[in-house]
Amino acid sequence: MNVPSANKTPFEFDAPGKAIAAMLERVEPLGAENVPLHAVSGRVLCQALQADRPSPACDVSAMDGYAVRLMDLNRPTLPIAGEVMTGHPPPGRSPAMRVFELGWDAPATAAALRIFTGGPVPEGCDAVIPREQVVELPDAINLPEGLQVKPGQHIRRCGENAQAGETIVEAGAAISPAVAAALATFGIDKPRVYRQLRLDAIVTGNEVHDVSACVQPWQLRDSNGPTLTAMFASRPWVNWRGASHVTDDRDRLRLAITAALADNDALLLTGGVSMGDYDFVPAILVELGCRIVFHKLPIRPGKPALGAIGPDGQAVLGLPGNPVSVMTTARRLALPVLRHRAGFALADTPTPTVSLINCDEKQLALHWSRPVRLIGDGRAELVRSRGSGDIISAARSDGFVEIAANQVGPGPWPFYRWSTADE
Repeated sequence: MNVPSANKTPFEFDAPGKAIAAMLERVEPLGAENVPLHAVSGRVLCQALQADRPSPACDVSAMDGYAVRLMDLNRPTLPIAGEVMTGHPPPGRSPAMRVFELGWDAPATAAALRIFTGGPVPEGCDAVIPREQVVELPDAINLPEGLQVKPGQHIRRCGENAQAGETIVEAGAAISPAVAAALATFGIDKPRVYRQLRLDAIVTGNEVHDVSACVQPWQLRDSNGPTLTAMFASRPWVNWRGASHVTDDRDRLRLAITAALADNDALLLTGGVSMGDYDFVPAILVELGCRIVFHKLPIRPGKPALGAIGPDGQAVLGLPGNPVSVMTTARRLALPVLRHRAGFALADTPTPTVSLINCDEKQLALHWSRPVRLIGDGRAELVRSRGSGDIISAARSDGFVEIAANQVGPGPWPFYRWSTADE
């Protein structure tokens, strides 16, 4: 189909990665909001997390035991001068902490302080001796002969993890359990995150029917809607608006796309992007003010795929209608663009490589995505596939390898899992 308007003509790219990069250059991240810490799991940080104080904030014990001065260890027995309470200031820094009459600050007095993991180490203490290394008496400890105590042992020093003002996590990271813990540690109860990506999907095609309504052999049960729902609906950074079906009626499709663009940050379409008489999507997008970035790529499956930028900066991905083409291009092309729109610093999760144990001699002058099953240790086996309509092969696979144009062999090849985590 000819794209009507010279300034809407898509660029030509010889690799999918270049088409993705061109989309990323034109897609802007969303705005931000402050969200309570209990509700931000999986959301994307909009600003870097910086330490508001050192970590640890003071010297603390790494063991249950006894805080001592090395100069006092030249005797077999040390009286216990008191106890360091976890969560309270250490002896010598607060009159609220009682120290026995032995007078801890007196240079001539040898004593130990009972301390627990996480307790603040009193000023002047050189080490912590684990309780299992001494003989405990009611008011004293016996030091075994030959006990070796090193300066600073079992003491976590103030700031050894991070100094005040240090950047802990950069903007653009997903809030994992570990990041949530760091936010709490540094007093961020309402972190600033990118707002959720409002994402809609339109499944086109006269032959496509709802799963429960399809009864005739020439009718197709809609697998594209469930595919996109499974791939995107559960992601915390996505506000999934659902997948609706529109027949190959130009006016109805134009109305549906118009409504979707008005109410979403990104739009996925399946079908209607190729060269057929009923492939209305490219022309409608241009009519509605979208700028086509790419249309048709040297890939299999999914060659007719389209990428565009909506009139208000929406990311628009037109995916070919065959089910394996939809899931492959959604994973390979759409996901990185949507992640970038949602504020991720990395447009895609790190791509591992796998080697094929049953490679064949087939090759294409296209970048070829072939379904594989992982068998561990960076190895995978090709799953026999009969093309972009063979959803059985996809269901039996873990993802696909992308074999570069005119290449053949065991690899290693980049591997794209159908389902990805957003750590």
